[in-house]
This record gives sequence, C-alpha cells and structure tokens, in this order.
Amino acid sequence: MTFDGMRLYSPVLRVNNRDENIAFYEKNLGFKLISEENALAFFSDWTGSGSQFVIEESPAYRTRAVEGKKKLNQIILKTSQPQDIAALLAQGAKASKLFKGSKGYAFETLSPENDRFLLHAEDDLSSLVEVDCFEGQVREGFTGLSDFTIDQISLNVADLKASQDFYRLFEGLPVHLLFVAAEGPDLAVEPHVTWDIEFIEFRVPADYDLASLKVYLEAQGQDVYLDHKEKVLAVSDPSRIEVWFSKE
Repeated sequence: MTFDGMRLYSPVLRVNNRDENIAFYEKNLGFKLISEENALAFFSDWTGSGSQFVIEESPAYRTRAVEGKKKLNQIILKTSQPQDIAALLAQGAKASKLFKGSKGYAFETLSPENDRFLLHAEDDLSSLVEVDCFEGQVREGFTGLSDFTIDQISLNVADLKASQDFYRLFEGLPVHLLFVAAEGPDLAVEPHVTWDIEFIEFRVPADYDLASLKVYLEAQGQDVYLDHKEKVLAVSDPSRIEVWFSKE
C-alpha cells in the first residue's frame, strides 16, 4: 500500500480551558489563531505557508487530567527562521529549558496541560547545548512564527513492540514518530477520557483510494472506520490514539 502524496495536517490535542491554551500557543509558540469551530481551535503560522496545529476543548465535567505518564511525550517543532525564536523569547515566551545551537536559540516549553514542546531551527538537534540565560532584544513589528513544521512526535507507549509494529503498516508516513517505553494507568485509555493527544490527522489527495486502504488495514487485523462518502478513514493504534486519513 502506498502512502505517497500524503501530508501531516496536525496532531489534535484535547485541552481543558481553551482560552488559556490559545494564549499559550500564541505567546509561547508564536502560532496564529485562524479560526474556532465548536470545540476546536485552529492555528497556523503568520505568513500563510501552510503550517497547521489543532486543539480541542474538552471540559472537566467529562474529561480529566492524565494520571501518571501522558501518551504524548513531546512535539518537536522546527522553523526556518531562527530569528523568530529569539523574538519570541525577547517578548516573554516562557522556557522550561533554553538551548543554543549552530543557528541560534531553541527552547522547551510546557502547555497548561503539561504537553511538552521543543521549538528549534537546527539541521541537527545534536548541536543544541543547554544554556542558562537569553540575550536578545524585542523585535519591532514581530507577530509570530513565519513558518513551522512538526519535526517529530514522541509518544510514551506501554507496549513498544506493538506500537512499532502498528506504525510499520504505514511505511512512508510524512512524520517522524518516536516511541518511548513507559508505564502509566492512562497510556491506553480511550482518547475522550483525558487531556492528551487525541488523534493524528493526515491529508490525502482527493483521488486517493481510501476504500483500498481500508481493505489493506483490515487484512492486517485492524478495526477500521470509513465514512459512507469514503472521505475519512480512521484507525486506532495500540495506545488508542486515532490515526485519521482525510481527503483534501
């Protein structure tokens, strides 16, 4: 089965307070809020280059904080503009860890739900060295990131082999996934129960044959949902994180 022509649209994270999280993504990561639809908030970069990120509000009366380890270990974001990272830091982005590399600053930051992000501009992450302080000036007219891509999604998993085997079914997916063996009571809970990663959405061309993908996955023993218009296919990984394939 071929996965050519797909693109990563966004991981979708469940959050508690939408306004608090929107403020975090705008101030700390330099995202631009482009729209809100029902419980969803959609972000992009500030130049319209196609960067995307999505959160879904899920209030406390039906969703709760994760007990122990979260499924989401870390999301690594990369921008082509290292000066944007310095501008974010200069205007007050909160860094739990600060780094410097061959191209400039990078930093780790935690969302209100303790989702961990690393924002960098390096070609090689091994060049990053942790530093104690930032030196830079506020940049007049700076609004946010000019562009960003999701460089890596790191997941805590209870069964390392099962997760690796599942994602091997999708050789060629346009995202680097890293799996970290972990223990915790919520590492395989249903995605609507906790504030954590809910699903990862990929976009496919309008002529992509999702019905054939369904046949392929079912032959591998997977339980697959395909809507009657054959525009959205969903399957769950061993951690019960949903993987969506949606037509453009």
